[in-house]
Parts: sequence; C-alpha cells; structure tokens
Amino acid sequence: MVQDLSLARDMPTIMEIVRKAARELTGADGATFVLRDGDLCYYAEENAIAPLWKGRRFPMSACISGWAMIHREAVAVEDIYDDPRIPVDAYRPTFVQSLCMVPIRTKAPIGAIGNYWASRHHATPCELAHLQALADSTSVAVENVEVYAELEKRVQDRTRELEARSRELAAEHAALLELQRQKEELSALVVHDLKSPAAAIALAAAVQLRSADLNPAERRRWSAVFSSAERIIRTAANVLDIAQSQDGRLVPRYADVELCGLLAEIRDVVLPIAEKHEQTIELSCDVPAGALRADRDLLGRTLHNFVDNALRYSPTRSTVRIEARADAAWVTVAVCDEGPGVPVEMRERIFDRYVRLEGNGRSGWGLGLSFCKLAVEAHGGASWIEDNTPKGSRFCFRLPTTLVQGTLMT
Repeated sequence: MVQDLSLARDMPTIMEIVRKAARELTGADGATFVLRDGDLCYYAEENAIAPLWKGRRFPMSACISGWAMIHREAVAVEDIYDDPRIPVDAYRPTFVQSLCMVPIRTKAPIGAIGNYWASRHHATPCELAHLQALADSTSVAVENVEVYAELEKRVQDRTRELEARSRELAAEHAALLELQRQKEELSALVVHDLKSPAAAIALAAAVQLRSADLNPAERRRWSAVFSSAERIIRTAANVLDIAQSQDGRLVPRYADVELCGLLAEIRDVVLPIAEKHEQTIELSCDVPAGALRADRDLLGRTLHNFVDNALRYSPTRSTVRIEARADAAWVTVAVCDEGPGVPVEMRERIFDRYVRLEGNGRSGWGLGLSFCKLAVEAHGGASWIEDNTPKGSRFCFRLPTTLVQGTLMT
C-alpha cells in the first residue's frame, strides 16, 4: 500500500488505494476518505457494505471527521449513540454502530480517514496505529501529487514558451532569409550599375595607355583613371562577395598562382596612385613558382585591398613595402605602411564587417578588410596586424603552401 501510494500521481488514484486499504487494515465494514474544503468536510470517496455520505459536505463542527482535523488527533467511538460529538441524525440511516477517525497530517490536517463497523467494535491501539500509518503515507502521497502537478504545470508552461519562441525564431529566420535575398539582389544590381561604366572607363584608359604618342603627363593622368576605375570594379566585387557570404564563407576556385608575377601586376596598377602622393612601392618576393594554389581573383583582390589600404593611410613621400616568402608549410605576405598604425585593441575587430576605426588618421567601414579576411580564411589561412618598424602597421596573411620539405606537390 505504501509503495502504491508513493507511485500515485493524482488524487483519484490515492483515494482508490486508501478506501480499499483502510477496510483491509482493520477489517472494517466501511471506510471513507474525507478532504478538508475550507470550513467543510468533503466526503470524497468511500468503500462500504452500504452507502454512507460520498459526495456530501458537512460543516467541520458538525461531524466527527471535522473534530479529528480540528483537534489533530485520532478518535475512536464504540457506540455512536452514546457520544455527543456524533451527529446521530446523519448516522441513523446508515449501518454504522462504531467508528474511528484519524486525521491526514496532524500539523495542518488536509483530510481524514474513517473506519466504520456495523456492530459494536472497540478499535484497538494496533488498529488505530495501522490507520494512522495509512493516513501518514497518504499525506506524503498528496504532497507528492501536488509537487508533481506543479512540476508538470511548469513543464507544460515551459514547453508552451519554447514552442512560442521556436515559432518566433522560425519567423525571424524566414525574415532574415528574405532580407538576405533582397540584400543579394540589391547588391547585384548595385554592382552591375558600378561595374559596367567602370569597366568601360578602364577599357578606354587601357586603350589610351597603349598609345605611344602620350606624353608623360597624359600617361600619368590615364594611369590614374585606369587605377580609379579598377578600384571601383574591385570594390563592387568585394561588396557582392560580402553580401552573398551570409554564412561567412567564400568558395575558392583553385589553380596554380605565380605570386611574384601577381604582386608585380598589382604594383603596376596602383603605381599611379603612389606617384600622385610621391610614394614608393618596394616589392620583395621569394615565393617559387608552383608553391601556391589559390583562387587568383580572390587572392588578387585581397592583395590589392591591402596595398591600396597601405597607400591611402601612408603619408606623402613614404614607402609601402610588399614582402612575400614561402616555407615548407605557409606562403606569408606582409604589406607594410608608414601610417599612424592600428591600435592593439582594434586589430581583431578591424577585419569585421562595417566596423569603423576613427581617429589616428584612419577611418572607413572596413568592407575591404572584411573581404580580405573572408578570402584568406576561405583558403584555410589567417590574417593579422603587427607593428611596423619604426612606424606604421604590417597587414599580414598566410596561405597553405604546396611545398612540403622543398618538394613540389601536384
């Protein structure tokens, strides 16, 4: 009985166990399960040879179960017609001759268990002890049911909250996907509107630069036009790549890249910008042919962004150095400027999208550097910033090499 009560998860189950056990423990002719309902006694369940008071309510002061709860003690009545605490008129229609009643929980009782006999019966101390043990176990079971019900309610409430939040997140995710789609469409339109005229300008400048009749001043002007148009094309491509890389990844198309030749091309393209500010570009490349496989377009734009960034933030008549070297594991490139430098606390964040670095002579939205980080990481590499000696910054990145212990890999 105690084990069954410990497993009960609702009041009907408890009452079913108790009404049966109460009779069996004492050999009574009837048993009732009474619950306290404010100032009333509610006869919730019974098991008897004839009907008693199931479903009825009586004032606490007008029934023996109320007396047991009020006084918080068991009571045994051998003759109900000889005890002033018994409402005889309520018992007269029943078979009851003797009874005993024990409270469920002696501290702040929540109910009572009653036993009834059809003939005079003197309830022994052993019978009362058994009945009180049943009442005590019932008290624990009722508390367990209350705790279980509260936990179940909390689980249900939490489940409803999680389901509601899940629906909200799903709606937010759908909205973000739609926003991303619209952003990609807008970016594609903007890039198209930028690249088409910029490409035409670059082509016209390239045609002019092929002319042998240009004087030095005109050649410098057309070189500047070509560089500016190329920068617009590169910036537009960067914006499109960033907009389409919602998951933070680009997908390189690998091919052999002759890095020293690529760096020389980039130097020639940006040279007009450098000459305009009397800047010098020094190139040092010690990367053998076949040492690097990469996406030439992504790598070229990455290098171009770093070099362009160094020229823009270096003072007039300064030097920008480009250094490239290879070892058994990595190809490392550094673009060194003589500008104001990047504060240590900003060196990680400066590669993030739309992070603006103000003061110290540097400002901008970081789209170029954000693209550089995406492109380098797409190749399995890493990018970082160091101090330049004696002043300025070194913007560095490294990519895995195809060289292993001096042997070229195919």
